[in-house]
Amino acid sequence: MSFDKIKARNTIVPQVYEQLKRAILRGTLPPGTRLVESRVAEDFGVSRTPVRDAISRLLAQGFIKEDGTAKVVADMATELHEIFGIRQVLEGYAARLAAEHASDVEIDEIDAVCHASIAAVESTSVAERAALNNIFHGAIARASHSHRLIKIIGDFYEYAITEEMLPFYGRPDSRAHVEQHLAILDALRARDGDAAQAAMTTHIQAVGVTIEEAVRRIRNNEDPAPQPSNPSEHLTAVRQAQEELAARLTPSSL
Repeated sequence: MSFDKIKARNTIVPQVYEQLKRAILRGTLPPGTRLVESRVAEDFGVSRTPVRDAISRLLAQGFIKEDGTAKVVADMATELHEIFGIRQVLEGYAARLAAEHASDVEIDEIDAVCHASIAAVESTSVAERAALNNIFHGAIARASHSHRLIKIIGDFYEYAITEEMLPFYGRPDSRAHVEQHLAILDALRARDGDAAQAAMTTHIQAVGVTIEEAVRRIRNNEDPAPQPSNPSEHLTAVRQAQEELAARLTPSSL
């Protein structure tokens, strides 16, 4: 394996994590590859502790799996298909509950994010579009008023988008997904749980297709994404945009 040596010592675990995840998504670390902590640590030029932490996080998220006592790279094509299948069930149910239990204020907040997304398709960066998408889904999850469901859904958002995928998430995808958001919003406004669940299920299925296609293109080296100087640069931009947009759009609760 060949990885960039770690330079900023105060962010060792995130750097190891991002590089390993990128290698898995790109297929540089193919399915079934055994990850030995000591060897990975040597490749990165770090101790085994941050490598162990990064591998544990990837294991929890499904990028790596256990094979007996060994840690091996998972088959991401299979994993992504399963992940988005689970998200269809979870977020579809959350949309149903939101239609039934959300307050008018919560639906107004979802409406504000949804319509901000319409303008953002043509006028903002992909990071801001991704941030608005995360806010929209998070707002619906919270509007379900199910604390367990909110937590479980949150655990799946590591799979939604990575810095490698962002450049493949273009405006045509954003337009289609915003139209699907509007269908979900209409169902929430109508307090129609069946329609909300169906619209969300359709949307998550479409997002899954987009992400699976992004992974395929990354692995085929099609339109390679520009590499940021900082491996976490794009995702940091998403998080910053998400915080700023949340504060501006829905200061009361988002």
